[in-house]
Amino acid sequence: MRCMKPIKKLISGVVSAVMLLSGIYAFPADAAQEQETKLIALTFDDGPNTTTTNEVLDLLEEYDAKASFFLIGVNINEESAVSVKRAYDMGCEIDNHSKTHSYMSDMSAEELQAEISYVDDYVYEITGEHTKFFRPPFIAVSDSMYDAIDLPFICGIGCEDFMDSVTAEQRAETVISSAKDGVIILMHDAAGNSQTVEALKTILPELKSQGYEFVTLTELFARQGETPKSHLLYSQVAKYPCSDYELFQKLSDDTAQENIALDKEVLKSLGDNYAIEVDYSGTDVPPVVALQKWSGDPPVWKAIQPFYSNGDKACFLASDILPALEELAMTYDDLDAIRISPYGNTIALTNAKILTKSAGETLSGDVNLDGEFNTVDIIALVKWLHHSEPLANWKAADLNHDQQLNIYDFILMKKQLL
Repeated sequence: MRCMKPIKKLISGVVSAVMLLSGIYAFPADAAQEQETKLIALTFDDGPNTTTTNEVLDLLEEYDAKASFFLIGVNINEESAVSVKRAYDMGCEIDNHSKTHSYMSDMSAEELQAEISYVDDYVYEITGEHTKFFRPPFIAVSDSMYDAIDLPFICGIGCEDFMDSVTAEQRAETVISSAKDGVIILMHDAAGNSQTVEALKTILPELKSQGYEFVTLTELFARQGETPKSHLLYSQVAKYPCSDYELFQKLSDDTAQENIALDKEVLKSLGDNYAIEVDYSGTDVPPVVALQKWSGDPPVWKAIQPFYSNGDKACFLASDILPALEELAMTYDDLDAIRISPYGNTIALTNAKILTKSAGETLSGDVNLDGEFNTVDIIALVKWLHHSEPLANWKAADLNHDQQLNIYDFILMKKQLL
């Protein structure tokens, strides 16, 4: 809550004095923890064989990378089994892509289980372990498949490397531009797919230089703190991003809604210091945050996918919403509405809330969260009092602990700095 009385005259006299304090001591916070490694899961479909599979393994071995291989049962034979065993011995994971690579959505439960068990039995014979994940051929799924196949379903972000017309450079560019922590990449090690082998010669060193670690799917789920769920098709396994956030505002209770409106002014006031969290049910496709402007020509409906979703809960970060506004060349004020919405599905939304980053153990007075309390923080508070710029950490400025910011907090901050 802002001070209601005009304070411009007082502030204008103080700002000059504040600017003279640039030599005052700063109080550095503890050093930031070392940034965690980003995880990415490379996956390969349509093997095994004795040519391309081994060429992929050569490159994985060169860059100390692990991957997950989704096998087609009819491709497993005495010769290709050697490649499977090599991949397993390197620490790679061997997974299931069905026996015949047929459309499976209309198969009976018995037919579905036969497709899976054929591959699973072969893999167990080669490695001593069962397959842990399933990728449906052609990414075609149905409720009957989810019910009959007792494995987590994996999709992934593809680079169209099953098409000869897509060059190695285009494949590499798509994978590298799609990379982020927790992403699953879908490629193919089918016999003769030399352009994917060439693409990997760019992908592996480039992503490694960007700090990515190449892990199996099992390791990806474990290290991201997620347990695979049934009736979900995974392309990303993000780590829950809001563990250091706290409740700012409840938007709904446990009463199911199809859409939940967001207040543009509230989001604007929070800058990049917020996240939106919502529980959902009724579909395996998570909701989106929709940016809407129906008064324009043409109208705008921009869907922002959640940074995190696990089949029950979705989290949207300001760091995804703000770039979407920039891409549209818009601000919050230009929108007619912003809301949490289904994405072409029937969905029940409950327990929506706005979260803000917790101040945690930050310094008293460190309103810009740069780890120091100095004149920059006082100037930031002055600008906030002038209604011109938001504060990253308003609680650090509430020195008289009355849950509101005003000129008295400014005076206490100045006194504390001196």
